[in-house]
Amino acid sequence: MSDQSRPHGHSFTRVPRAGDGAMAAEISLIKVNDSLDAISTLLDHAVSGGREAFVRDSPAHASGSMAVIRAAALFETEEFEAHLGDVADEVRLALITMRNIAAHSGCRSMNDDLFWQTLIVDLPPHLESWRAAARNRLTD
Repeated sequence: MSDQSRPHGHSFTRVPRAGDGAMAAEISLIKVNDSLDAISTLLDHAVSGGREAFVRDSPAHASGSMAVIRAAALFETEEFEAHLGDVADEVRLALITMRNIAAHSGCRSMNDDLFWQTLIVDLPPHLESWRAAARNRLTD
């Protein structure tokens, strides 16, 4: 993530829930955007202190883990697939693998340099791609 990233302390605001008459696709689109905002906020928190603050058992590390867990969760239900565009299998598998390590093995097994690289280089473009795909769904 570059120095021009979102300002420190950035938080997300939940989109109002769709009304009773909303179609299922509208509701899932709201959920996807809500999740993308949450992931962005977690990611911002994880990297805001730089690599030196990103150490095991720190709040930054926990936020990075949650960002990966939330990103992997986007692919656990078919409900969101139409809103995320084409996502390569290797991206899905990498997120699921990192999620499994963070959530099930504990961070003892995590290579922190690879994890940091994922958070600052790999994940941000995917988030932007998924946001663009969701925006395109709004105009369809």
